[in-house]
Amino acid sequence: MRKANKKENKENRQDQEDLSEYKVGMLVFAQNKQKEWHDAKVIEIRKNKNYAHNPVEQNLEFYVHYEGLNRRWDEWCVYERIKPWNEAESKRDNFNGPIVENNEHEGLDERDLAEHERLTKFKTIDFIEIGKYRCETWYFSPLPDSFQNIDTLYICEFCLSFFRYKTELIRHASRCNLLHPMGNEIYREGNVSVFEVDGARNPCYCENLCYISKLFLDHKTLRYDVVPFLFYVLTEIDEFGCHFAGYFSKQKEDPVEPTKYNLSCILVMPFMQRKGFGKFLISFSYELSRKEQKMGTPERPLSDLGHASYFSWWSAEIIKCLEDSQGQNLSINDISQKTYIEPADVLEVLEKLHILRYSQGNHVLYTNPDFLTHLMKTTGNPGRRVLPENLHWTPLRLIQ
Repeated sequence: MRKANKKENKENRQDQEDLSEYKVGMLVFAQNKQKEWHDAKVIEIRKNKNYAHNPVEQNLEFYVHYEGLNRRWDEWCVYERIKPWNEAESKRDNFNGPIVENNEHEGLDERDLAEHERLTKFKTIDFIEIGKYRCETWYFSPLPDSFQNIDTLYICEFCLSFFRYKTELIRHASRCNLLHPMGNEIYREGNVSVFEVDGARNPCYCENLCYISKLFLDHKTLRYDVVPFLFYVLTEIDEFGCHFAGYFSKQKEDPVEPTKYNLSCILVMPFMQRKGFGKFLISFSYELSRKEQKMGTPERPLSDLGHASYFSWWSAEIIKCLEDSQGQNLSINDISQKTYIEPADVLEVLEKLHILRYSQGNHVLYTNPDFLTHLMKTTGNPGRRVLPENLHWTPLRLIQ
C-alpha cells in the first residue's frame, strides 16, 4: 500500500508540473508574507483546493525555499506570488549571512544530507495550538501518518498528547489531571520552574516532546530513542498550572564512556521567545555542569538560533571572567576552569572577538578594560538569571 501511495503521489506531482510553466527544482522569484520578492527554488507543487480560477495553472501552489535563508522560512505560495526568475533582478549576491558562521548539519556527509533534505523537504503541519497559543511551524516532523498533511495540530500543554481536531483536545482536557510536566521539579524562582523528566520513566511524554520540537528544529534527528536522556522542561507558572515554555535534553552519564556534552538539544517555543529563556536554559545546563564538577559543551549540530545564543552567552561569561581577573596571568584552560566552558569553545570566542592576538612571537590575551566593556555591549540581552540556591538537584549516576 505504501509503495502504491508513493507512486500515486509521484504521478500527481507530474500532472501538476505538466500544467505549469514552473517545475520542481526551478529558480523563480517568490513573494514572501512581507510582500517582498526573493530568489527562490521550487521544492514541490500541489493543487490548491481553495481556488477555482481559470486557467488551471492558477489552481496550483508552489512550496519554495528562499535562497540564502534558513529553511524555516520555506512556505507554500499561490500562483499569484510566483514569477519567472531573471538574473538582472536577482538579489542572490546581496544576501548578508549571519555574523557568526554555523553549520546546522555538521557531521552529515553529502549522502546523509541529501537523504535528510528528501525526507524533510517540506512541512506537512502548518500550525500548532498549545494552551492559549497558536503558532506557525517551521519544519517537517515525522509524526504518525494520521497526523500528517493537516492545517493544525492540537496539543495538551501538560501531558503533550496531540490531536487532529480541537474537539478531541477539549474532550481530553476534561479528563487530563496533569498541571505540570511528568517529572520532578528541581528549580523554582518566581513564575518560572524547571522539571527533570527521565526518558526511561516517561517515554511517551518525552517522545511527544521530541516530535513537537522537530517542528521547530531542522537539524534534529528523525529517530528518537529517549531512554538514554534526561529532559529539563521549562515552564511558566500561573493559577492554572505550569505551562510548557521550552526544554533541553542531556544524555545520562555513562560510567564506561563518559560524555563531555552537557546538552543535546535545546528549544524555546516561538511564543515564549524574547523572554530571556534561551540563555536561561544555557545557563542552567552549565549550572548542572558546576554541580557535576566538569566542563561542558553542547552537542553539535546546533541550529542557527541556538548557536547565536550560545556564542553570545559564552562571550559574556568569558568577558566577565577576564574583567574579574585583571592583572592575573590567564591561560585558556584557566578560563575554562573558571567558567566550566570547554576549552575549544573558549578558544573560538577569543579568536572571533579578537581577544587572542599574536604579538612579538607569542599569543596573548588583549584585556584592555575599555575594549572588554565595548565587547560586552555586543553580547546582547543577558537573559534570565539562574539562581544556584534555588536549584535542588543531584547528578544521576548509572550503575555499571
